[in-house]
Amino acid sequence: MNRWIILFFSLIMTGAFAHGQKTHSLGDEAHSIRDSGKTYHESISVIRKMHPEFLNHKRDKTLREGVRTEEYSLKGCVTCHATKKDNSNDYHSVNSEGQFCSTCHKKVATSMDCFSCHRTTPAQGAK
Repeated sequence: MNRWIILFFSLIMTGAFAHGQKTHSLGDEAHSIRDSGKTYHESISVIRKMHPEFLNHKRDKTLREGVRTEEYSLKGCVTCHATKKDNSNDYHSVNSEGQFCSTCHKKVATSMDCFSCHRTTPAQGAK
């Protein structure tokens, strides 16, 4: 019986992280990097699986120890994965319906409490 339960949950989690279909916007800067043939992250699968741990570790280092770096910064994620609105310099919020963050978080039924304090669009003057 335990084997069936483990198998069931494994299949559910595998489906949650499958990205076979393009159902969300990758973001303007991220598209540009990908289209140029360059890579930004060491491994997309690692980022997909570990981003909560990276962000929590970054939060702890920043808030508790005062260490501020660009690596795994939420500001960097938003700047790269935000998408501009049609014919505008304004951006869609990354947590809006159909945007980069909201699509995956909706699939796995998790909330994005980061954005209760942090910006959901790049700051003025960002790429």
